[in-house]
Amino acid sequence: MKKALLDNLSYKIVALAVAIILWISMIGRKDSTLVKEFELQVLLGPNIELESPIPQLVKVELIGPRVALKKINQMSPVFTVDLTGARVGRQVIEMSRNGLNLPIGARVQSIEPHDFTVNLREAHH
Repeated sequence: MKKALLDNLSYKIVALAVAIILWISMIGRKDSTLVKEFELQVLLGPNIELESPIPQLVKVELIGPRVALKKINQMSPVFTVDLTGARVGRQVIEMSRNGLNLPIGARVQSIEPHDFTVNLREAHH
C-alpha cells in the first residue's frame, strides 16, 4: 500500500501544485460586465402581422467570465422574441433572457426596454 502511494511521487506533487494554482486563479477571478445592443427580431405565426412599431434595439447588460463575454461579442447581435403562438390583439411582451443564446457562465443583469407593447392583427393577403 505504501509503495503505491510513493510511486511517481514527483508527478503527483506536480499535479497537486498545478491543481492548486488553477483553483487559486479561478477563485481570484472576478466576473466582467458587458453592455451590448442587440437587434430585436420578432417571430410571428402565419397570417399574423405587427400593427404597431416595436423597439429596434434591445440593450442588455451581461455579467460573467471574460471568455464567455468574448464569445457574446463574436455572436450575431440578435435578440429573438417568439410570438408564433400569440393571439391577435394588444399585449405587453416582457423581455427575458430566453431571447438570447448565451454561452455557459454568462448571466443577464438587465434588459432595456424591460417590456414593450405590440398590437397583432390578422394579415390580409
